[in-house]
Amino acid sequence: MDNTRFTEGEEAEGRRCFQYLVEKGLDNAAIVKRFDTIAEKYDKMQDIIGNNLPKWMGESLAALYTRNRQTVKILDVAAGTGLASHQMRKHGFLHIDGLEPSVGMLEQARKNNLYERYICDILADNTLDISDETYTIVTVVGLSSEIFSKLSIKAFEELVRVTKSGGHILMNHFDYIFERDVLRANLSSLENRGLWKLEDKQIMPEIKKGITGHLRVYKVL
Repeated sequence: MDNTRFTEGEEAEGRRCFQYLVEKGLDNAAIVKRFDTIAEKYDKMQDIIGNNLPKWMGESLAALYTRNRQTVKILDVAAGTGLASHQMRKHGFLHIDGLEPSVGMLEQARKNNLYERYICDILADNTLDISDETYTIVTVVGLSSEIFSKLSIKAFEELVRVTKSGGHILMNHFDYIFERDVLRANLSSLENRGLWKLEDKQIMPEIKKGITGHLRVYKVL
């Protein structure tokens, strides 16, 4: 994020928007509706709270794929307004599709032409409208805490299904999310079943003001 200075009022509004999105106990439909509501304010909010997850993902992909970046095909899950795609493109990744359930967020991404395909769908128990082994890379950057921490086995199986064998699934979020029981159990379950292998795990201090970030890199088998 840049060093843009914000007024006290803007900073307060940014924090309010963030808390509005991370409120606990909401179902998926309510969460998506909230993202629709604040879509036009989302990028500014991310600057205000100092969230560096998208930037970190771009750097992580660049470190993992040092050659032929312009040819690999990427699915950006929970694409939002395209902040992660913007960072990936800085490193020469060009072929990126976005999966996002919020129409309002995708509309913001369209304004900046950040994806080749805009897929308005949610990662849940559904089967995605994507063919098997379409992507070399799948990224999940800062997916809603309430959705991410409760993702079902089916959701992770879908990520594996659409990723090429030998490809990678990268997920980053705040440290406390990866400690949630359901998420931790489901991530381990896929590894135990031989669907993917945890290839790398990294920590980034202060990924957001006062919060540590975690990155998981899985290789699809």
